[in-house]
Amino acid sequence: MTINFSPILKNLGIVGLDLLVIPLIFVALLTYLNRDTKKFLANGLGVNSELYLGFIGIFLHELSHLLMAVIFGHRIDQVRLLKRPHPNRLGADGQPDLALGYVNHTWNQRNWYQTTGNLFIGIAPIFGCALVLLGLTALLIPSLFHGMLALVADPFNLDWDGFVGALGGDSHPLIRWIVMILLSLNISIGGFDLSAADFANSRIGLIGFISIIAAITILLTLGNIAATYLRVMTAAIILLALILGYALLVSLLTNLVVRLAFHIKEH
Repeated sequence: MTINFSPILKNLGIVGLDLLVIPLIFVALLTYLNRDTKKFLANGLGVNSELYLGFIGIFLHELSHLLMAVIFGHRIDQVRLLKRPHPNRLGADGQPDLALGYVNHTWNQRNWYQTTGNLFIGIAPIFGCALVLLGLTALLIPSLFHGMLALVADPFNLDWDGFVGALGGDSHPLIRWIVMILLSLNISIGGFDLSAADFANSRIGLIGFISIIAAITILLTLGNIAATYLRVMTAAIILLALILGYALLVSLLTNLVVRLAFHIKEH
């Protein structure tokens, strides 16, 4: 039996782009921007400002960690989905207690499933907050949501006309846009900043994830049944990229406004 490696390599490239490259770019950019914004807020208004301006995002951030840890069978030791920081107190690590929430969990290092789960647990806030933003879009701005669905109906031939056509029917009251933007700001400030511990945790499960995804892709390609798998995956990632792109825009504008405000204040 002769194996044609061309479709295998092509499909592995599509999967790598969908599941590794695109999410990694958004994770890096969102983390950098929101971490920088929180630094300015903490320095200018105190550490509690992060809690006041991003409490929904913080709650969703920690809840995403918790749900993934439970799904992957980790033992949950301690959980605080939202807490006030205490810079004058020392935490368990001997450093000032600046945590706004935490999920402490342990796992069996000899269990492949639990170990691989660390990847999903570490990056869960990015996807959890994105899903909430997507749900808010469907609830508050349904024309935009339907336009996004129309766009990705054929992920390898994006329907921009369908997207624009759906937006053309937008007749939502201004208040809906205001509520959407305010909630997006809060979620972006508090939810999309992955900590160094989150990144370290994710790396633990990365090899296992790459191995299983590569194996599935190769087997489906050899069986000539990879088309639906790739179509669904690519549509989901494009939809995710749209909502993360929106979050990135909100994060960028927030960062610029905060920088400008403190620049004006100092001068």
